[in-house]
Amino acid sequence: MMRFSRTIVFLAACYLSLVPAGWTQATALSDQQQLIKDVAYNELQDRERDSFWAYDVDQKIGRDRFAKRQVETKEGPIFRILEENGKPLTDAESRREQDRLEHLLNNPAALAKNREEHLQDEERLQRLIKLMPDAFLYEQDGPTSGDLITFRFRPNPAFNPPTYEARVFHGMAGAIEINQRVKRFIAMRGTVIDRIDFGYGLLGYVDKGGRFQIHREQVSATRWKTDLVDVHVSGRVILFKSVSKDHHEVRSDFRAVPTDISLNDAKHLLDQAASQNEAELHTGSKF
Repeated sequence: MMRFSRTIVFLAACYLSLVPAGWTQATALSDQQQLIKDVAYNELQDRERDSFWAYDVDQKIGRDRFAKRQVETKEGPIFRILEENGKPLTDAESRREQDRLEHLLNNPAALAKNREEHLQDEERLQRLIKLMPDAFLYEQDGPTSGDLITFRFRPNPAFNPPTYEARVFHGMAGAIEINQRVKRFIAMRGTVIDRIDFGYGLLGYVDKGGRFQIHREQVSATRWKTDLVDVHVSGRVILFKSVSKDHHEVRSDFRAVPTDISLNDAKHLLDQAASQNEAELHTGSKF
């Protein structure tokens, strides 16, 4: 058996030495593209299944910073601001937050707008995920580390972006980290490598050098959630309603909530978070 195994290894080595280098490179490239396709498929399948979560949000938009609690519902996510620029809300600010939430939950038009903006963001994200296998060329970056593998990506010159958002996406280069065992996306960071103009700049543009970073966290045996969004771009095109052009957001303390959670129950969770945050600030336990 040992002699047979050595013979197989020897024949395999001879075979590989005779195979043209271009063929082996093409096979490796095909394997990489297939892995990206599998990852994109799994991400899309996961987004089609209902899974709602409550979590903390530490958000910095421009010079302003907010601590929030957010709850996902079928009507879109709703949130409550707990702190602003590192300080607890005043009584007047807390009342305004309470009034804002009451208005949202009791105003059909405001609720419909919240739901529509969330759905638009989800649809845009799904379209971009679908483009990942074709929009870029991938090359492994360094050795694998356990289940993790990192690829460098760059625009695929053969890809023709069908929309404005696809052009922005396609105009980036960077790195993507994947869990190859479960074929799930872990992290992605990229930079706009050239200025992107729409209608010669009259309809909008995105400047060269804009950057973004996204990271995902496994929150259950089958679920992954985004725990970092970092976007810094300049220009006159905004793709996502919920993300500004200078936006840093960290999400933590993910807790599953029922998929049929009502808006009133979601608001109750937000009220509880506000009360707990206030109590922790008063006792000093938060620090």
